[in-house]
Amino acid sequence: MKPRHHKALTLRVVRLMNSWKDPHTDLAYTETEAMKSIDISQEGAIEMVIMPHRPHCPCCLLDLRALHRKVSSIKGANGVKITVQGIPAAERWTREVNG
Repeated sequence: MKPRHHKALTLRVVRLMNSWKDPHTDLAYTETEAMKSIDISQEGAIEMVIMPHRPHCPCCLLDLRALHRKVSSIKGANGVKITVQGIPAAERWTREVNG
């Protein structure tokens, strides 16, 4: 991926994450402690690490699945992986979100 395309992809992801609200607050994920990291490779692969505030809340799982779909639809995104951490059964949540 050319540097300008990588920069454009990065800006699209940042804009989306700045507008994506946590389901239990009126704050964007980037303004909370839920978003741990975002990595965008030169090939366009996007990896995020998220720690939901409420570990047993089904709406958080549905919200993360919707986020995965939305990020996957961004022009230039070549694969999205959201890793859920810091909660019970995090590996199951990760599997469901990315499935």
